[in-house]
Amino acid sequence: MFRVRYMNKLLLVLVLALFTAGCSEETSRVASDTPLEPAPDFNLTLLEGGDFKLSNHRGKPVVVNFFASWCVPCGAESPVLDQVYQDYKSDGVAFVGVAVNDTEAKALEFIERYGITFPAGLDDTGEIKDAFGVYGMPTTYFIDGNGMISYLHAGGVTERLMEHEIDKMLDSGADHET
Repeated sequence: MFRVRYMNKLLLVLVLALFTAGCSEETSRVASDTPLEPAPDFNLTLLEGGDFKLSNHRGKPVVVNFFASWCVPCGAESPVLDQVYQDYKSDGVAFVGVAVNDTEAKALEFIERYGITFPAGLDDTGEIKDAFGVYGMPTTYFIDGNGMISYLHAGGVTERLMEHEIDKMLDSGADHET
């Protein structure tokens, strides 16, 4: 009996350790040593009205953030995302939030609660999430002006990480213009 309880506790500790490690910033980063690949085009009906079509934003960097109202790390990263959006929108960087595995009411409540001002919509069919291969929330894609995924980050983003990735895309775009 003691051995079974001990093993159950050990298993629980291991599962919690793996879960916490999976949520940490350092282990959630995805290396971008592989060649760039094209981002899947999508059309998203925005919760505030209108739509967002990725291909309409060619020529400028785009940040696509997949989130869910029930996702605790999504709420934690929201102020960072919105601040970076405010800082870079005058540079022509487009942002869009894609709510997945959610309802419209819950997504709207999340957006209001965290003061998100960038466009967002509900991927009610899961088609966009599946096209990007998203498995966990939050996940953020950085797409350059040529429509190529330059970096993806699984897990909560930091201001420093976002500025670094956006600046790389802006610098790269300036190099292509000359």
